[in-house]
Amino acid sequence: MIPSLKIRIHWAWVIFLVSFVTIFTTYTIRLSYGVLMPAMIGTLKISKVQAGAIASSFFIAYAVFSPLLGFWVDRFNARKLIVLFCCILGIGAFLMGTSRSLFQACLFYGLVGVGSSAMWIPVVTVVQRWFGEMRRGRILGILSSSFALGYGILGLTLPALVGRYGWPVCWFIFSGCAFALAPLNWAFLRANPRDLNLRPWGEERLLPSSSLSPGDPRKVRYKDLLLLSNVWWIGIAYFLTSLTAYLMITFLVTYGTMELKFPYDQAAKLASAIAFSGLLGSFLIPALSDFLGRKKCLILVNAFLAFSILGIVFAGNHWVVLLSAASLFGFFYAAAWPMYAAAAADFSFREATGRVLGFWTLFYGFGAILAPVLGGYIADQTGTFIWSFLTAAGSGLAAALCFLPVKKKSPRPQNIGL
Repeated sequence: MIPSLKIRIHWAWVIFLVSFVTIFTTYTIRLSYGVLMPAMIGTLKISKVQAGAIASSFFIAYAVFSPLLGFWVDRFNARKLIVLFCCILGIGAFLMGTSRSLFQACLFYGLVGVGSSAMWIPVVTVVQRWFGEMRRGRILGILSSSFALGYGILGLTLPALVGRYGWPVCWFIFSGCAFALAPLNWAFLRANPRDLNLRPWGEERLLPSSSLSPGDPRKVRYKDLLLLSNVWWIGIAYFLTSLTAYLMITFLVTYGTMELKFPYDQAAKLASAIAFSGLLGSFLIPALSDFLGRKKCLILVNAFLAFSILGIVFAGNHWVVLLSAASLFGFFYAAAWPMYAAAAADFSFREATGRVLGFWTLFYGFGAILAPVLGGYIADQTGTFIWSFLTAAGSGLAAALCFLPVKKKSPRPQNIGL
């Protein structure tokens, strides 16, 4: 008689799958504007700096709400927060499809930013609760490959959709996908392993369950966080990385279409090159950081972002060289965000990961708000995106230097106990 096999799947993997779909959908929506920008510029009759202002409206809303979400996710039910903001994201995406003026596009894309604010910090905070410390880098890396995958699909599909149906239909499709996330997260997401009487996956056999329970996050004060030099240095680096990334992501397809004169569908493949190379980078670099350390890998990531941007600049309209440089940029671009997420627990207090990420998002948001307007302004004034991209390379190098004074590990606050 063949014995029956009973396969038990840890609920952490359900959390991971739901989170993967959530981040994939959210980042597909938020990154779509950079690909749709050339079509929207023509319809709305706006300048490059005005097109950048639409992108900045997203990040203004995102920067305002993300710290609040970081605070709320440490104190309240993450599932309810994520479900609510999925609906806000869906409403914002739908209204974007109805935009007929610069003001409307800024207002509605800002609403998309509000909805998106709950789709990174709360999600990665929940995922880190469900996986052990030695698994965190790899898991966040695989999770982050979801947004690279979504961005890659955009570059291949949006030009055809825009050509046949127009850009508003793309936003209506995105809206339906956002609304579908709400019931998915309500049905399967659980904020903490303790909710199901489980331990984090990867720590089941390492320590007694009582020692695995994190301290009460409410006992970590913002004063404790603001006294850590690590929090400030990494926050500044996050600002510079954000500035670097969004100077490139916002304008690269427009640069290929309007300045290098490639066909729209060909220029959009630059976005796909960034994304699909990012699938590999978002997995390999965070996994490598579990062994080499986050600090070394974050220096590496930012330095190579700067180097790859110089490659894009000097490639000119040599398509193969340009595509190769964009792919190198994507490899390290996609790795940056899970690395910063893991650094929140490694270089501060694990009990307050959400609040640390929320605080850093102020820096990230300021960089993301500044990048589209600054890049568009420089391009309008100089007649080329080259100087905007060189600014991005300089900020990437500066971000790498910010990690030199970062200490290996922060002490635990005195008022926290396990």
